[in-house]
Amino acid sequence: MQLPPEKLGSFYLGAEYDLATRTLSENAVNYDARDLTTHAVCVGMTGSGKTGLCIGLLEEAALDKVPAILLDPKGDITNLLLQFPEMEPDDFRPWINADDARRKGKTIDEFAVSTADQWRKGLGDWGITGERIRLLNETTDYTIYTPGSDAGMPISILSSLAAPKLSFDTHAELIRDRISGTVAALLGLVGV
Repeated sequence: MQLPPEKLGSFYLGAEYDLATRTLSENAVNYDARDLTTHAVCVGMTGSGKTGLCIGLLEEAALDKVPAILLDPKGDITNLLLQFPEMEPDDFRPWINADDARRKGKTIDEFAVSTADQWRKGLGDWGITGERIRLLNETTDYTIYTPGSDAGMPISILSSLAAPKLSFDTHAELIRDRISGTVAALLGLVGV
């Protein structure tokens, strides 16, 4: 398939699929970004393609320099960071699960080669090249916040509960507002 030309505000999602013949057509499916709202929720059954759709939309938005803040309790969207323009086995090797390789009767290195080949072919079938992945890499900054872990950027809610370094005598209203907001937020978290 030939990737359609890059056009600002037009998100490439793939190609039309004929259910009757079970074949892809050469007709690209683009989504007009103006139809999107400022917030989105994606729900569906397990295996229905939510993660793939979201990653595709987010990559297209990133290419258009649209900022995003993502809340991903399951951790699937972190796959956005797996962008390898060269699609070399060494790119995939650190992410290979040794048990998956063993079940396929392959070494980790052999499984990395087959994974790289699979990604190269899969993306190539949709017209996505290493150059497009490189452009995405160069266009986007990613930060993953990891509460309670230093795997990404650590974030701690408790540190925000520290007493303000303000004099109550001169900033009483400001401090009361902060206390009220903090209490309301904590009560909201526990469902009160």
